[in-house]
Amino acid sequence: MFDISFAELIVIGIVALIVIGPERLPTVARTAGYFLGRARRYVNQVKHELHEEMELDELRKLRNSMQETVDTFENSVRTEINKIQETVNTDTQPATTPEALPTEEKPVKNTETAKIGATTSSPAPEAPRQPGN
Repeated sequence: MFDISFAELIVIGIVALIVIGPERLPTVARTAGYFLGRARRYVNQVKHELHEEMELDELRKLRNSMQETVDTFENSVRTEINKIQETVNTDTQPATTPEALPTEEKPVKNTETAKIGATTSSPAPEAPRQPGN
């Protein structure tokens, strides 16, 4: 971690033995080990939290891109549905042109033809004959 070799650790131990003394050295070493362990746990905890935050950030980005894709797809489907509805609405609207009207609703262009057609209707059917007449 700090790139300290074994020889450097021995030198630090000898200096600590001389400066601190043999009576207090075990308690100081125990306390130093305790604080080093806490420092390592803290560093590992920070690393773990950073890793989780990075994963959460990636998941947020993925969720946002998926939401954009869903929105785009939904908009395209709605556009197509609107186009289809407009097509259906224009097909079902009543026709206003004379060619599109049914035959009984077509306007009469020539009034003389209409009068002739009304007078030249077929004769009324005769009553059935009675036997003996």
